[in-house]
Amino acid sequence: MGRARKARGSAFSEARDQHYAPALMRSAVVIFICGISMVLVVGFLWLTMPSSSSVRVSVSGSIFVTAIGFFLSGNTFRLRDVRRRIGNRARAGLIAPIDALSELPPRDTIQRRFMIGAVAAFVGLTALVFIAVFANGDGSGDGSGSETVIAPIIGAIFAMLCFLAGSYSRPID
Repeated sequence: MGRARKARGSAFSEARDQHYAPALMRSAVVIFICGISMVLVVGFLWLTMPSSSSVRVSVSGSIFVTAIGFFLSGNTFRLRDVRRRIGNRARAGLIAPIDALSELPPRDTIQRRFMIGAVAAFVGLTALVFIAVFANGDGSGDGSGSETVIAPIIGAIFAMLCFLAGSYSRPID
């Protein structure tokens, strides 16, 4: 059997029709890398933060909620992009309008997914800010307040990277 010809584009781009496929290997790799890096960030923070278990648990939980919320929001932007592209293809006459209806994700689905992601991101970021503000002087007296302030900042930066990972991966059904 002959090998199929590879579509034009680099490792970071997609062929035109590949964009409409369900979650495939590359998305699984992006999700796996995002999950592993989330565990590594939380593990690093557990090693460097003060031994106050309430602060560690609060930061860890907030990072998980924030990162998942941002990933879902980024992935929903990709889903909205898919809807827009299918609509543009139907308006251009490249596909039949009736076929476009079967491929289009519903608007209310996109809205609900984005609201879930946005609420999770907002709650997680709010918790990270509260942790940075109120856990700064936890009374240990060993100068560990800077680690407590740095941890939420690292968590917020990581959450933004999860947003990019979500927008890079294919929409998750």
